[in-house]
Amino acid sequence: MKKNLKWYILGVILIFLDQLTKFFVRRNFVLYQTKQIAPFLALTYTTNTGTVFGLFEGQNTIFSIFIFIVLLFLIFSAKNIVEDVGSIGKLTICLIFCGGIGNLIDRVFLGKVIDFIDLQWNYKNIWPVFNLADSYVFIGVWTMVVAYFLKYYKRS
Repeated sequence: MKKNLKWYILGVILIFLDQLTKFFVRRNFVLYQTKQIAPFLALTYTTNTGTVFGLFEGQNTIFSIFIFIVLLFLIFSAKNIVEDVGSIGKLTICLIFCGGIGNLIDRVFLGKVIDFIDLQWNYKNIWPVFNLADSYVFIGVWTMVVAYFLKYYKRS
């Protein structure tokens, strides 16, 4: 427990930042309002009850259950992941878990996920609007994929 304390602290910080930014957007924006930050970035308040890229809209309950199951699987797989890829595995688990928890909190308490990060090119949307929790999952999954790839690439 004590040797993993830094990961628990990081997890609490990540979830807090995710929820704080979503709270800020809900309090300071009206739905679909956009505030341009730079030519490549805007804050746009949107919501979704589906999954990535707004697919399967209206399936909030199903995705809440799915996220819960994935989080349980991650918890039970954590030891094997860390044994397989080392300490980078702890980071990937932390990121994926915190992202899942952040969006699960939205689904359970708000009935939808709050999204607001709007990547743009020359003030035009180039990617679906997302949030910090989505970023955590994206970075965690891809870091895990690369870690496993490098591990098995070194073997051959």
